[in-house]
Amino acid sequence: MNRMLKRQLVMLLSIVILLIGVPQGIAAAKEANASFELKLGYSDKDVKLTIVGHGLTDLYAYDIELSYDDNILSFGKAETSIDGFSVNPILSADTVRIAHTKMGEIDGEKGDVELSAITFKRIASGTTRITLGNVKLVDSKLDMTSLEPDVTATVVDNTKPLLFNDVKGHWAEASIYEAAGRGFVTGYADASFKPNLEVTRAEFAAMIVRALQLETSDGQGLTFKDNKEIPVWARAYIQTAVEAKLMAGYTDNTFGANQWITRSEMSAILVRALAKEASSATQLQFADLDQIPAWAIPSVKTAVGLGIMLGNTQNQFAPNAPATRAEAVAVILRMLKA
Repeated sequence: MNRMLKRQLVMLLSIVILLIGVPQGIAAAKEANASFELKLGYSDKDVKLTIVGHGLTDLYAYDIELSYDDNILSFGKAETSIDGFSVNPILSADTVRIAHTKMGEIDGEKGDVELSAITFKRIASGTTRITLGNVKLVDSKLDMTSLEPDVTATVVDNTKPLLFNDVKGHWAEASIYEAAGRGFVTGYADASFKPNLEVTRAEFAAMIVRALQLETSDGQGLTFKDNKEIPVWARAYIQTAVEAKLMAGYTDNTFGANQWITRSEMSAILVRALAKEASSATQLQFADLDQIPAWAIPSVKTAVGLGIMLGNTQNQFAPNAPATRAEAVAVILRMLKA
């Protein structure tokens, strides 16, 4: 078989795999540990969604299905910077399916890769979601992995660009804008963000519940001794965080809604949010290791091992220090991408 014909057959087989599934006898591929991220951008009435794959090892072709509200968004086009051939998008009620394959006897993509940039046109007002529900990845040996990542991006109704007056040049500037764009944190009426302001336990409960897009409770089921001290606006978020076992009260049955949240407490909540078993494998080398509460050490080790939480420039973890708004948004974003 000549090389050109073989390349054409590889391309055709890849497209068949993408559109109708794996031919009998082809084994499961090695992309089972891949994860995905949806990034949003806005321009006039256009909404641009970028699909990023993380931890890819040999991506030769993909088949992606997205769901969205076609009463608010209209599919425009899908583009990719990966060389090869793209199948015309397949549209049905509230879904679009896109597929792309490389061509010839070449290796697949590795690492963190932008798979596709998709443009939607806003046709009605309202906040809505786009969900990545099904992904098929094919490697260069034509083995396929089928995943259901269930990753969601929230398209906000107000697409005017945010501009905070006190974050330019701040180490967390990019994270602050990304977090605000995702909708789990907001600024203040004077157009400030106050990145160095400490975060209360009530505020962090609101951030984590919004970031995880949990359906909020009614806020009427709290039974802490200090219920009267819990701000009305925070009750639904706190009850949701407690019911989801992300947060808990203290041994005296108080919640401490208005207390600053410590970095130790934050590490425990983030590990619970990831549903990860607290680990003892990571060896902590912080100068203030002896100050980390015993109950927090497994969570701190897990959060540090996953790269979600870091030490400061003095090689300190500062376990009992209050977390700032900048630190809170940065670690939540790392948790979402972990």
